[in-house]
Amino acid sequence: MLADRTVTFAWDASPDAESYKLYVNGVSVATTKATEVTVQIPDARTSAYVTGVNMVGESEPSVALSVPPAPTIPRNFRVTKIVRTTTSTPK
Repeated sequence: MLADRTVTFAWDASPDAESYKLYVNGVSVATTKATEVTVQIPDARTSAYVTGVNMVGESEPSVALSVPPAPTIPRNFRVTKIVRTTTSTPK
């Protein structure tokens, strides 16, 4: 199972919007009056977009963002070389 991660999305205000809806992988995950929202998303390649909302309805979606997954755990970590160093003590 993949862990979730916290991501903050931000956008410019739309003049006629009273609120905004954030969609992640095509599912509405947040509604806000702010132009920034922090949500949990899956730790996998994720697509997100925002729409503006007012009493007339919902706008077309913004350009979709692709959020890449977090890097995988480095493997085969090892020591490849040890160099002996000496230090001198001042007299």
